[in-house]
Amino acid sequence: MTRVAALRWISLGSVLVLVSVWSVVSWLELARPDALPSPLKLFHTFIAMLNEGYGGSTLAKHVGMSVMRAVSGFLAAVILGVPFGILIGRHPVLSAVVAPIIGFFRPIPPIAFLTLFVFYFGIGEASKIGLIFMAAFWYVVLNCADGVRAVPELLIRAAENMGLSKRQLFFHIIIPASMPSIMTALRAASAISWTLVVASELLGAQAGLGFIILDAAQYFNIPATFIGIILIGSIGLMWELALSYVQRHVLHWQGR
Repeated sequence: MTRVAALRWISLGSVLVLVSVWSVVSWLELARPDALPSPLKLFHTFIAMLNEGYGGSTLAKHVGMSVMRAVSGFLAAVILGVPFGILIGRHPVLSAVVAPIIGFFRPIPPIAFLTLFVFYFGIGEASKIGLIFMAAFWYVVLNCADGVRAVPELLIRAAENMGLSKRQLFFHIIIPASMPSIMTALRAASAISWTLVVASELLGAQAGLGFIILDAAQYFNIPATFIGIILIGSIGLMWELALSYVQRHVLHWQGR
């Protein structure tokens, strides 16, 4: 068995141990059943939600709406943030211009802009996607800019001495050398985007996993609340694994 396969089995074992402990705690009634439903109870609730939906919408629609909002905000942040981050990383004057603006907005929790987004964009999808975009954008910009600044000056001078044009220097030296930071930016932005789904769905959403959690909690439907949380965690884990797969192939030279 390879080391990678062994680590995967260890990860799977940790999940099985957690579920087993959870089952034993529920079976021995060490926690109140209404506060900590058993895994079997959650399984039955999940099947019921698959068959009957929740709040007038199918479970697939709730999942799809949350994924659409998170992915839309994430892609917008990447499409706009990566070029902008590379640009300010290459131009110190532009970096000095935008540094105080980024420094001001980045520490502010996105939830603080909740009511403003409703005021400016209404309670439709634009406000939800915009909130996710704003939070992810700063992380993409800053990581990409730092990655470009970290490219060794000796490497750039060596490429210029070899006669590389500015275009060749950019695409064959600066971008590959910056890719570890760019991939870090994408992973951070993806985590932030998915995390903010619940917050964005405070904006009058009628469908989504955040809507399920908030609505079920109001009516003390703890099993449905757990299902929403588990689905958010599971989809977030799959998203992270997908990005890790992409990173391993894009940065195939790392660790070798």
